[in-house]
Amino acid sequence: MLLFAHTGITLGTAKIMAGAAGWREKGLPAQLDYRLVLIGSMLPDLIDKPLGGVILPLGNGRIYSHTLLFLLTVLAVGLFFWFWKRKTWGLVLVGGTALHQILDFMWQDPQTFLWPLYGWGFPMGDAGVWLSMWLTNLIKPQVLIPELVGLLILAYGVRLE
Repeated sequence: MLLFAHTGITLGTAKIMAGAAGWREKGLPAQLDYRLVLIGSMLPDLIDKPLGGVILPLGNGRIYSHTLLFLLTVLAVGLFFWFWKRKTWGLVLVGGTALHQILDFMWQDPQTFLWPLYGWGFPMGDAGVWLSMWLTNLIKPQVLIPELVGLLILAYGVRLE
């Protein structure tokens, strides 16, 4: 998935969850910072796409930050700041990151998701055609439909208050 699917669906999910939890968004602004939800929704791609596709020519944009280990590390940092400093930013960030990994169906790629349990390496792609393959995926229904759904959610007016 790409930008609109990750940001729109994650932001819409966060809004629904905040409403279901009974949070009054005006009364508890520190509880859910939607800017951090957006950052978390794209964090794995912001790290892995340049790292795996450009810096390390692996031809794979799903490496370190698409792992369960990364998610647990961000969770540990978030819990540390919650328990010792009463700051919620880390938990909000890990929520967005978790939704990113769910939307990417990372459990279907155990060699990456459960890294390093299956070895220290990541699946290799063809670095020469990585970008063109990524652009070609835009027309596949499993990518195009979530992108359109995310765009509709964003266009509907999910506001970052």
